[in-house]
Amino acid sequence: MTSDDEWAAVQPTHRLSYRPFCDSHEATWRGLARARLHDQELVDQAVRSIRRELRRNWVCVLSQPDIEAHAWMIAKRCIADRELSSGQAPPRAVVADWIVAIRRAQVQARISLENLDNGYEELYAAILRLPERQYDMIVLRYMLDIDYRMIAVYLGITESNARTTTSQGLAKLRRFLGADTATGDMQ
Repeated sequence: MTSDDEWAAVQPTHRLSYRPFCDSHEATWRGLARARLHDQELVDQAVRSIRRELRRNWVCVLSQPDIEAHAWMIAKRCIADRELSSGQAPPRAVVADWIVAIRRAQVQARISLENLDNGYEELYAAILRLPERQYDMIVLRYMLDIDYRMIAVYLGITESNARTTTSQGLAKLRRFLGADTATGDMQ
């Protein structure tokens, strides 16, 4: 049996167990899957696939410098695989989870939906056009309401980089939608 002193000397990542790790991150993976997939069954399949891959490679996962970032990449790959195998692309119409995200992003990006022909649909289409990292930021920050500190952990970047990349994504959304959609100062 390991004494408390010996256990304290073990790196924290080696004390991390599979089930609590997955349980604590599943809501975020599920949110990402909902952002990309059409229906609940596909979301459930993707999350089961993420958990299976993590379990199968848990020792390797624990050896990664940024476990959460490594798990995020596995989650994205499993969701993309599910998307491809189902023959579906992200929904082109606004889905319920995106309404809140779009409202939050629109305020931060200083975008007025009144000036857009199709309102939410046009902004949603612009979000889908963002580069992968900026898209991730919009999903994490505005759809899943995750703070910048946790985003940095998930993506293996600094908090400052998470803020900057989000700002760049919001600026790109403004450009995609045209300068005439900008409103007052950022809140």
